[in-house]
Amino acid sequence: MRYLAFALAFLAPMPAFALSCRAPTIENSYAQFDAAKEAYVVVHGRLTLDMSKLPKGMTTNPAPPSMTRVPAILRGSSLNTSGFALPFEQKVMLEVACFGPWCGGAKSGEDVLAFVRKETDGYALPISPCGGSVFGEPKPAMLKRVKQCLTLQNCKPD
Repeated sequence: MRYLAFALAFLAPMPAFALSCRAPTIENSYAQFDAAKEAYVVVHGRLTLDMSKLPKGMTTNPAPPSMTRVPAILRGSSLNTSGFALPFEQKVMLEVACFGPWCGGAKSGEDVLAFVRKETDGYALPISPCGGSVFGEPKPAMLKRVKQCLTLQNCKPD
């Protein structure tokens, strides 16, 4: 009987490991990208990409690569002191990071608020499983808040 109990305990499901991330906020993201040595542009627009090129994350064995580059197009407006007033229609390279089985993601056709890095040869958008560089379906209050971060310089991170 002891051997059966031991065998059953050994075959019990292993504990699940979860990715522990701090919930992203506009204030934290603005502060992070404003302090970065690279130049970032804040864009509100529609992201278009081939969804089949995104890493599959937890559905693959072995785990996906730590970085997958996916071409996309971002159409909308970039932020200046007048608001989202400057037209922005650019090819953007999504840099989709995976931490083990957890991968960042994006949806084609989704309305986004994105912190896009300016490169010498174009634009890049880092996307991690923890978020922070892309906010899907942003609410008007979120757009207003990021504008306040730029114009009032009072965007204090948590």
